[in-house]
Amino acid sequence: MAQLDQIKLATVDDLAEVAKMYHEVCDHQSLDEYGADWTWGEYPSVEGLRDYIQHALIVTGWKDGRCVAAGVLTAGEDDEYRQVNWPLKATDQEIVVLHLFTVHPDYRGTGIADEMFEAVLTVARQHDFRVLHLDVLAANIPSEKLYVKHGCQVVTDLTIHYDDIGDQQARVLQYQLMN
Repeated sequence: MAQLDQIKLATVDDLAEVAKMYHEVCDHQSLDEYGADWTWGEYPSVEGLRDYIQHALIVTGWKDGRCVAAGVLTAGEDDEYRQVNWPLKATDQEIVVLHLFTVHPDYRGTGIADEMFEAVLTVARQHDFRVLHLDVLAANIPSEKLYVKHGCQVVTDLTIHYDDIGDQQARVLQYQLMN
């Protein structure tokens, strides 16, 4: 199994490499049986990734000098999730939401997704968040299995509006980072 050489929070100096990885992931989606169905240039985009670097946390995984995995953590509840009856109640200050979690196609099936998701959880704990929320498109079975394997609880199915792909059926999940 591949091991990442480095896991770190992205800085502005990493923007070009992080954007390249997301662009390649988006370009590969037509070949994927499962996926997030992102639209490069809209979500994600270079401008959006720059904003996340400046105002959120992008956890990145590196192998042989290139970014091969990433996930974005934003503080506070996502507006699309406010209607959910979460089993673990938390304030906006205690909630972190995971977005854009991915592994480059060249590195899928190597164990990097497990390593990266654990790194995302570690970073969230280090920033004193109590609960992680995320969603996965209903048809993206491998991603859902990854999250459940690591202790996420499927809470409900929900129709979520994504700016780039419209209304989609998704599952929302919750993970307790700390008591």
